[in-house]
Amino acid sequence: MPPPTPSMHEFQGQMPMTSMSAPHVHVPAMPHPSSAAQEYYGTGPSQLHSPDNPMAQRQASATPDQDLPPYDLLYALVDLYFKHINTWCPILHRKTTLDSLFGPSTLEETDRILLHAIVATTLRYSTDSRLTDDSRQHYHAISKQKVLLYGMENSSVKALQGLVVLALDLVGSSNGPPGWNIMALITRSVVQLGLAVESTSFSVSPNFTSIYTLRAMILPEPRDFIEEESRRRLFWMIYLLDRYATLATAFEFALDDREIDRTLPCRDDLWIKNQKVETRWFRTQDHAEDTNPEYDTNKPENLGAFSYYIEILAILSKVHKFLKQPVDISALSDVEQWQMRYKELDNMLTSWKFGLPGEYGNMAKLFQPGNKTLNCGWVMLHATYHTAVIRLHSSAAYPTTRSPIFTPSYSASQRCHGAVENIAALGEFVVNNGLLAKLGPPFAFTLWVASRLLLVHGSTVEHKLSPQIQFFVETLREMGRYWPVAARYCLLLQRVLDEHRDSERQGDGVTPSSVKILADMRRTAFDLDFLISRQPRANGMPNHNRLPSATPARTPAANELEYLDY
Repeated sequence: MPPPTPSMHEFQGQMPMTSMSAPHVHVPAMPHPSSAAQEYYGTGPSQLHSPDNPMAQRQASATPDQDLPPYDLLYALVDLYFKHINTWCPILHRKTTLDSLFGPSTLEETDRILLHAIVATTLRYSTDSRLTDDSRQHYHAISKQKVLLYGMENSSVKALQGLVVLALDLVGSSNGPPGWNIMALITRSVVQLGLAVESTSFSVSPNFTSIYTLRAMILPEPRDFIEEESRRRLFWMIYLLDRYATLATAFEFALDDREIDRTLPCRDDLWIKNQKVETRWFRTQDHAEDTNPEYDTNKPENLGAFSYYIEILAILSKVHKFLKQPVDISALSDVEQWQMRYKELDNMLTSWKFGLPGEYGNMAKLFQPGNKTLNCGWVMLHATYHTAVIRLHSSAAYPTTRSPIFTPSYSASQRCHGAVENIAALGEFVVNNGLLAKLGPPFAFTLWVASRLLLVHGSTVEHKLSPQIQFFVETLREMGRYWPVAARYCLLLQRVLDEHRDSERQGDGVTPSSVKILADMRRTAFDLDFLISRQPRANGMPNHNRLPSATPARTPAANELEYLDY
C-alpha cells in the first residue's frame, strides 16, 4: 500500500503571511452576487452571512447535489488561489478573472470549468470550518471530473487554463501517471491551439516564399494585451510543467523546442496594467549567433522574474537531455565529447547568471532588511539555477562508474556544495518569511535535489551526514501539508536517513540497499521512489510504504549495487 498522504485536515493550516509576500492587486470586498450568479450558485444574498454564524454554516453546508461550494466560500477559494498558487503559476490576470467569474454578466461554461479547476487545486489551503473531510473530497472529485471531461471534449484557451490549474493538483500529488496523463493532453492541446508560436512567427507568416506546411491560427485575435500576454503565459506555464514532470523521470520532454517560437513573458506589473510591450524571443539554440537576425529584439527592461525563470529552465532542460546520453567511459573519444558538452553547459549557466540585471542576479539583496521587491518568481529562478548547477556537476562529482579516463571531479563536487548552500539559505529565508505556502512542487523538487546531493556525498565520500539534511527534510515535511509529492520526497529521505543511522549504530560496515540506490546518480526521482519503496527495510521490519507496481521493472539485487561501495 502507498504511504498515507497528508489527510485533508492536515491541509487546513496556513503559513503566516508577511509584508514580504508577492505583490498582487488589493483584494476587493466580495461583490454582491448578480441574479445570474444567484441562480447558478444557488445562494441568495440572505445566505451570505459571516461564516462564524452557526445558522449560516448550516445553510451553506454542502449537499450531495451541489457541484460547487457556496458563493462566499467559492470567492474565498479564488482569493486563496491568487495568494498561494498564482504566485508561482502566474497565468491568470486577477482583475480580469474576478470580473469574469463574479461580475454582473452571465457565467459562461468555460468560466465554470475554470472555477472547478481552482476549487480542486485550492481546497488544500482553506481553513473554512464548513469544509469537512467529506465535503472536501466531494468538491474535489466533482471538480476534477468536470475539468477533465470538458478538456477532453473541448479546445479553447479557458478549457486549457482549467486543465493547467488542475494539473498543478495532479503533478503536486506524485511523480507518476496521473500527472503524466494530463500533461500529455495539455502539451498536445497547446500546440494544436497555436499557443506555442507567436502570431507573428515565421511558421505562421513567413517573410519569404516557401513550400513548407504553414500553421493556421485557429484562435481569434486577442482583445487586448492582457489577453495576449495571458495566452503567452499559459504556454510558458505548460512548458514549465512539462519540464518539471519530465525532470523527475528519464523520459523525453513532451514539448519539443523545435515547436516553440515564442517571446518571453513580460514583467508582471506591465501585464497587470495592460501596457503592451515587446520582449525578446525565446532562444532554442545554444549560441546567440545561430539565431535568425529577425529575432534580435531584446528590451531587457520589459523582462521580469518569470521571464528569467523560463530561460534558466531552458538550460536545465538541456542538462536533462545531456545526462540522458549514453557514454562509453572506456572510449577516449566518447569521454572527450562528453567533457566538451559538459563545459559548454557550464559556460551557458555561468553566462546566464552573469547576464542577469542587478535586481534579479544579486541573491544577497534578497536577505537585506526591508526588501520590498521579492516575489515567488524571483525565488524560483534562483532555486532553479542552483538546481541546474547540481544536476550538471553531480554527474562529474559522483559518477556511478569509473574508468582510468573518467574519474570523480573534486571541483565539480565543490560547485555542487556551493549550490546546496545557496538553496539552504534561500530555503531558510522562505521559511522565516512565511513564503513556503506560496511556493509549489517545483520548489519541493529543488529541496529534494539538494538533500539528495548531501546524502550521496555524506554516505559515499565523507561517510558522515551533514546536519543540514534535516532542514531540507523538515521543510519538505511542511510543504507536504499542501503538496503530497513533497511529503513523498520527505518520506523517502527519512527512510534512507533512518537506515543509514541504523547501519552506523550496528557498525557492520554494510551499506543499506536504500542508500546504495539513492547514491546512483543515474536514477531519477520517480525511479528512486519506485525502487526504494520496494526494498525490504534494513532492520527487518515490514515495508508498509510499498507502492503497487505501476510499471514493469525489476528491482536490482544486492550484488548488482556493489559498484557503489567506494
